[in-house]
Amino acid sequence: MSLQSAQYLRQAEVLKADMTDSKLGPAEVWTSRQALQDLYQKMLVTDLEYALDKKVEQDLWNHAFKNQITTLQGQAKNRANPNRSEVQANLSLFLEAASGFYTQLLQELCTVFNVDLPCRVKSSQLGIISNKQTHTSAIVKPQSSSCSYICQHCLVHLGDIVPYNSPLLGRLQVTSIVRSGSW
Repeated sequence: MSLQSAQYLRQAEVLKADMTDSKLGPAEVWTSRQALQDLYQKMLVTDLEYALDKKVEQDLWNHAFKNQITTLQGQAKNRANPNRSEVQANLSLFLEAASGFYTQLLQELCTVFNVDLPCRVKSSQLGIISNKQTHTSAIVKPQSSSCSYICQHCLVHLGDIVPYNSPLLGRLQVTSIVRSGSW
């Protein structure tokens, strides 16, 4: 465990408290959610074993995404809500952002930990970023089983996000990738 990871965890607790503070406005909650995502992403990339031990990947999903999706869904389903169409648009945007986050996280994890997934196009092939990492000294090398687990976790949540818009399609696509075992 690195001292930095423990400090990140303490910072995450403050951000989670901020996100549930009813005194804060939507902009402040959004900023806290973004900061929490960034913090947890750093932990997963730099000290995966510690992050998994502390269940950071579950906390990330629940606090940064699932709770907000559930809240927005409830508001969007309420036929008495005069802002229902606006909430539905916000839900769609949030789902797109969540999908983008997990896609980018999966891309980064595969690059940093040199994981080759058959469903993944390397960033360098897309002209986005180099597949070489320059700050590898700050990264604690994880077990390969941990790398496989976190990649599967990202794929599962990508599959969890799609059904909110299309109930069956997303889960089937990601389930077929995960079950193939070839990743």
